Amino acid sequence: MFVVANELFVTPENREVFERNFTASMRGTLPGVAGLVAARLLRPQESGRGYLSILEFSDAAAYSAFLGSEAFRAAHTWPDHAPIDSNRLTTYELEAEIR
Repeated sequence: MFVVANELFVTPENREVFERNFTASMRGTLPGVAGLVAARLLRPQESGRGYLSILEFSDAAAYSAFLGSEAFRAAHTWPDHAPIDSNRLTTYELEAEIR
């Protein structure tokens, strides 16, 4: 499993618009992406922290293919683009899992 965590920083006054637009973009562009296992948007519960967009792919190759896909381009040119002030993207390889 290959996990992409993108911490998205949004000013408090833009949170409602961000949540609506980012969620719409996820629903409109991610279904059917090859190798995408799950996609989540997590709302921060502590001040000073950003939202987390978590994408889980079957492997790093699936993520690389996504970066060159029409779905990726569409997500980043969504008509009602979500207002994001800054972000920090980190990728991870799954080491252990308990369910």
